[in-house]
Amino acid sequence: MRNKLSTLIALFIFCATLSAQSLEALRFEERTFSFGGGMTNLLDTYLSPLHYKGAHAMIMSERFSQTRFESGRWFALSQFALHGDYTVVAEGRGLMVGGMGDYTYSCYYRTLRMQRWDLYVGPQAQGRIGGIYNLRNSNNPAQLKLGVNIAASAMAKYRFALWSTPMNVRLQADAPLLGVAFAPDYGQSYYEIFYLGNSEGCVHVTSLHNNLSLRSRLCYDVELKPCTLRLTWQEDLYHWQLGGQQYRMFTHSVMIGFVRNLYHVMRQDEIKQHIPY
Repeated sequence: MRNKLSTLIALFIFCATLSAQSLEALRFEERTFSFGGGMTNLLDTYLSPLHYKGAHAMIMSERFSQTRFESGRWFALSQFALHGDYTVVAEGRGLMVGGMGDYTYSCYYRTLRMQRWDLYVGPQAQGRIGGIYNLRNSNNPAQLKLGVNIAASAMAKYRFALWSTPMNVRLQADAPLLGVAFAPDYGQSYYEIFYLGNSEGCVHVTSLHNNLSLRSRLCYDVELKPCTLRLTWQEDLYHWQLGGQQYRMFTHSVMIGFVRNLYHVMRQDEIKQHIPY
C-alpha cells in the first residue's frame, strides 16, 4: 500500500512540475501532410530550345521535431515531396511531361526566441531524382534529373491570435551551396552513356556558378480543433548550366495541409539539464 501511495505521490509531483514549466520539459513534434498545385515554366535545352508552360501538382509530407541537443535548441525538419508537370509550348504543338521526387533534411538551431517570434538557421541536405519526357522527340526524348546538394536554410515563425483562434505564420528559404549532379554533355545520347559506356563528363560538381536555385515557402496555420489547418504558398526556382546546356524550372504552388502536433516527455536527465528560454 505504501509503495502504491509513494508512486501516486511521485507521479502527481512529476505532472505538477510539467504543468508549472508550461510544457518546457516536453519535446515538440509537428507532422504535416499537404497537397496542391500551381503553374510551372520549364526549359531544358537538351530536349528542346523552347519554353514550356503548364500545370504543376505536388504532395508533401514533413516532420518538424525538437531534438535533445543543447537542451532542445536544435530542431530537425525532414520534407519529402512528389511533383508532376504537364506542359506545352506557346503554340500548343509540343507536349512535355515530368515527374520528380525530392527529399530534404534540415538541422536548425533556434537563434532567437521571443514571445511571438522564433528564428532558426542551419545546414540542409537535399536529394532530387526524376525525369522529363518530350513527346515530340524521336531521338533522345527523355532527360534524367539526379542531384544531391548541401544547402543553407533559414526559417522564421510568428505566433498570434485572431478572434481568439491561435495562428502562426512560417517563412522558410533554402539555397544550395555545393553538390553533385548528373547531366549529359551537349549531343551526348543516353545510348552512348548506358549501352556503349561513354559516360565521361556526365557527373558535375555544382555550386553557385552553375546551380543558382532557391526554394521559398510561406505557411499559414490556423488551429482548428481537433487539428490544425495549413495553407502553403511555395516557389521553386532551379537554374542549372551543366555540360553546355541549360535547365530552368520555375514553379509556384498553393497547397492545403493538415498538421498534427505531438509532445514527447524528456528523460529524467534531460529534464534536469533543461534551461528555460
